[in-house]
Amino acid sequence: MGMNQIPLPPSHTMVVRSVRARIYRANQILGEPTQVFYREDPCQVQRGRYLLAADQLSDPRMQPCVHDSIVTTCHRGKKYVFRIFYKRHKCLPVNQALQQLAGVEMEGDVLVVAVGKKVGIRNIHSNLEMRAAERAVQK
Repeated sequence: MGMNQIPLPPSHTMVVRSVRARIYRANQILGEPTQVFYREDPCQVQRGRYLLAADQLSDPRMQPCVHDSIVTTCHRGKKYVFRIFYKRHKCLPVNQALQQLAGVEMEGDVLVVAVGKKVGIRNIHSNLEMRAAERAVQK
C-alpha cells in the first residue's frame, strides 16, 4: 500500500487552493463535508494537483504516512471515481463512521475527494455525489 499521489517539485509559481471533500473521522459516527487544500502549478497544469491530506487526518505524530487508493463506483447508473486517503496503524482509534457504514473495523480517519477527467482532484459537487462517495468508502 503506497502513495499513488506524486509530490510536486518546488516551483515559484505554485499556488494553494481548496476543494470540497468528505471526511470520516474516527471519533464520529457520520461523515461530514470539509475543505481540503491542494497545491498546483498553473504554469504547468500537466503536473496535476497535490492534495495536502496529512493536514486533515489526525495523529500525525503516531502515523505520518498517508496512503491513498483510487476507487470507482456506480451509483444510480452513473460512474464515479474517488481518491481515498487514510492512515493505517494499530494504535489509531477504530473509525466509528466506517464501522456504522460498512461494518468493518479500520483505524484512523478517512478522507474522500472526487477525481475528474481533466484534473486529478476536484470538488464533490452534489448530494448525489456525496452518496456515491459513501458507496466508495463502503468498498
